[in-house]
Amino acid sequence: MEPDNRRLKKIHLVATGGTIASQAKSRVSTEGYTPSVISVDDLIAQIPELSELAEMSAEQIFLKPSSMITEEDLFDLSDRVNELLASDDCDGVVITHGTDTMEETAFFLNLTVSSDKPVVITGAMRPAHVISSDGLLNLYNAVCCAASDESRGMGVVIAMNDIILSARDAIKYSTFKVEAYQAPFYGVLGTIRNGKVSYAYRPVKCHTASSPFSGKRLKLPPVEILYMYEGCNDTLFKAALESGCKGIVTAGTGNGGVITQIGQLYRSEDKAVTDKLPILVRSARVPTGGVSGAFRMGEKVIAAGDLNPQKAYILLRLALAVTDDPKKIAEYFDMF
Repeated sequence: MEPDNRRLKKIHLVATGGTIASQAKSRVSTEGYTPSVISVDDLIAQIPELSELAEMSAEQIFLKPSSMITEEDLFDLSDRVNELLASDDCDGVVITHGTDTMEETAFFLNLTVSSDKPVVITGAMRPAHVISSDGLLNLYNAVCCAASDESRGMGVVIAMNDIILSARDAIKYSTFKVEAYQAPFYGVLGTIRNGKVSYAYRPVKCHTASSPFSGKRLKLPPVEILYMYEGCNDTLFKAALESGCKGIVTAGTGNGGVITQIGQLYRSEDKAVTDKLPILVRSARVPTGGVSGAFRMGEKVIAAGDLNPQKAYILLRLALAVTDDPKKIAEYFDMF
């Protein structure tokens, strides 16, 4: 067999913290661990096999649980990823991240990264050094994914538990299982099996280099998510209006249903009333199926499609940063 003289890909690891960087109290303690304490250098040192996959470099951009990540952190991360991918010295980026808000960060990057080079996010459901900890294999697989030629143009993906998920479709589906991340409506893009990356599908929705938000550090207006449930009232809706909220996402019942008090306001024929209302995006608390545009509630009400409330929230904030035109915002929701 002839030697393989292909150069190793240059993959840069950007570490943010999370369970993958956490220390357990004992080998059988999977909860109550010390969060985000293991540095990126210590993480890489535990996987010497990475040197066979790629020419690795790494940095610690911050070290915190994902529930503490701020808007500024997201833009700092996006800016750094764009800076890295613009260089000939970087073929792809892997990001380690806590799983609690991994889907939000992944989707934000899917809208703001301005390159078609691979961006792969991974993490862990079990802290380091417990029996069957998943972090190191997830990281190894993520580097496999980022180093694969097939990953180019796939947008931002999540690589967890041997599967590859589009940032758009991935959701955290369990609070404790290692197979926590799934794409229950559309399924997985591919797999990483014994170091081999295999894709079955490509994402067709707008992402990364084709996104109108890519490479921009925008000032995001305030938006709130309101949960609809049996017996709820409009107290939080009124509070959102009084706080100057520019947009509202509802986690609605069924096909994105909202309570009567809210629906009546947006259906009002009094322009003096509707002019004061923020854009409202109807999403659903139901995990699959999405929201259709079947219910007409006025021009300021937009159906989220199959984006869940937290992803609709991200897209609405980015959209409102560039326009307040409901028709244009509706176009963005169709694009993504």
